Amino acid sequence: MPDQRFAYVPVHDLRSGRCTGVEVVPRLHHDAVAVAARDRGWDARRIAELDAGTAVSAVASARSWAAAVPVQVDVAADTVLHARGRLRAMLGGTSDPVAPLLEVGPPIAAAAPAEHLVPALAELRRWGFRIGLDGAGRAFGPELVAAVRPDVVKLEPDLCDGVLDTGAGAAVRAVVEVSRAVGAPVAATGVRDAARLTGLFAIGIAFAQGPLLGGTRAAPEADPATRAELLGLLSAAPQPFTTGSAPPAPERPAAPRPAGPPVRGLAVPAVTLPDDAVGDTAREALRARPDSAGIVLVDRAHRPVGYLDRSRVLLQLAGRFGHALWAEKPAAELADPPRTVDERTPLHRAMEIGLSGDPARGYDDLVVVAPDGTCRGVVPVAELWRRAILPPAASGPGPVPVPQAARTA
Repeated sequence: MPDQRFAYVPVHDLRSGRCTGVEVVPRLHHDAVAVAARDRGWDARRIAELDAGTAVSAVASARSWAAAVPVQVDVAADTVLHARGRLRAMLGGTSDPVAPLLEVGPPIAAAAPAEHLVPALAELRRWGFRIGLDGAGRAFGPELVAAVRPDVVKLEPDLCDGVLDTGAGAAVRAVVEVSRAVGAPVAATGVRDAARLTGLFAIGIAFAQGPLLGGTRAAPEADPATRAELLGLLSAAPQPFTTGSAPPAPERPAAPRPAGPPVRGLAVPAVTLPDDAVGDTAREALRARPDSAGIVLVDRAHRPVGYLDRSRVLLQLAGRFGHALWAEKPAAELADPPRTVDERTPLHRAMEIGLSGDPARGYDDLVVVAPDGTCRGVVPVAELWRRAILPPAASGPGPVPVPQAARTA
């Protein structure tokens, strides 16, 4: 018999109708690690150990009942940082054709900075795990999705419930676009009704789970009837769009898409340096402005000619002999071409620009330029993502005036 502490949620491929695996979850509310941690007041490391132990037990439970079923299990981000060694027990001595999928959710008790989380997830991948990001659009932003390139991105139930609504529907499409850019399929959770299921399928959601598709079960076994019912539901739905094609029109009549406010309303002053500045000057400018993601190199007319990303530049300077090699050399040799956007560009188009091009630069600031080409500031891609996710009333005050000249470091 399966371990009675756990229940099993079937995950279905919307393209084939087949059950592709099960997510193992605590059956009772008080067994959830977050609840136990809150009730006991444990520190972050002890909570991570508890979470890791629970995840290992969950996978063992599923295998004891149906060894060939691909398993998905939740782990918190701080567990990945502090107790990932314990997770290796899931891989020991198993002949499973598919490795467990670790659904990494937000931290329970401690922060999980991206600069530590990304390499920790890479290590888990090297061990053989598949990696999912659970809660994209809420817990995790586009920078982490681009850096991790997960095997699947999971949407929270509240976003899935709102797929037919204007605000949440735009948020879901934004998550799908980001995930498509890095080659990660998107899964919907908590799906409750057929209308939302077909809406999710139409915009490109690949996998789904929830009460409509079998809810939770006492054992990880497939229900043959569900596949026929699922294919019947989706047979009349618009086919999902593919890379390079436009999203299909929604089933309900929709008003023409507004142009939206211009991107200049999100611009903040840029840290700029002359295009003949040397590496040591750039390093000092980044040290003086720790909140800045990078530096815009400008010519004498204040037009952007290069962009120095903080992480890439400091990595070069911090390497062996890095400072000696680059301190007196032109910083322009370390720069990438600036990703520019006209200050009159609508926000939705700015986000498309931010998602296009080299995925490795998907988190670089956009450099906002005036009609004459001069630098007017920068827009962090994370801010574009926040505006896409949050409804208008929650996304903060109206446009912020941009100074006529960007600040020079």
